[in-house]
Amino acid sequence: MTETPFWYRVLWVMGMIIFKFLFDLRIEGVEKIPSKGAMVIVANHRSYLDPIVLALVTPRKMNFMAKEELFKNPVFGFLIKKLGAFPLKREKPDRKAYIKALSVLKEGKILSLFPEGTRSISGKIGNLKEGSVRIALHSRVPIFPVVIKGTGEVLPPGKKMIRGGRIKVKVGDPIFTDSFSKEEERQVAKKIIDKIEKTMLDMSVNR
Repeated sequence: MTETPFWYRVLWVMGMIIFKFLFDLRIEGVEKIPSKGAMVIVANHRSYLDPIVLALVTPRKMNFMAKEELFKNPVFGFLIKKLGAFPLKREKPDRKAYIKALSVLKEGKILSLFPEGTRSISGKIGNLKEGSVRIALHSRVPIFPVVIKGTGEVLPPGKKMIRGGRIKVKVGDPIFTDSFSKEEERQVAKKIIDKIEKTMLDMSVNR
């Protein structure tokens, strides 16, 4: 089975057209994303639109960790599974989700995560959890920081109606985890988190 099915590419093109028309979607740094190979993409999270917008960064199929509550509706759960999502229990360490994430990377695919853990009400970037970094360190794959702007205004947390607005995405330079020693994983994870936070903050300020 190919990494990106034909039907997914069709949906991707449709999504790109819709978001460019409705929200003047702009994506900077898309050329930094390799056309193949395993990687972890981490992004800020302000809106339910963020997974869709993040998926438009590359036509390659992305795989997302999503809170298990989203899978309780059988129809919606089936749909997001087909689109690459798999459940995560947020209240405690979820070994099953962790193993699934590692298998995604072992297969040379893209794992996309929102390391803040939930949507930011204030819109500020920070308090990133180390889980995403530990997954990347374990798999020795690069991490691509991404900043999404505008979704918090188009569909704010707690709102159901979409508003007009512009959405912009910036892809940062990759952070290569294979240059770090596994024996220093805990210290390294903190250093990488700090680097990701700084990179994302810089990208959110610089237009």
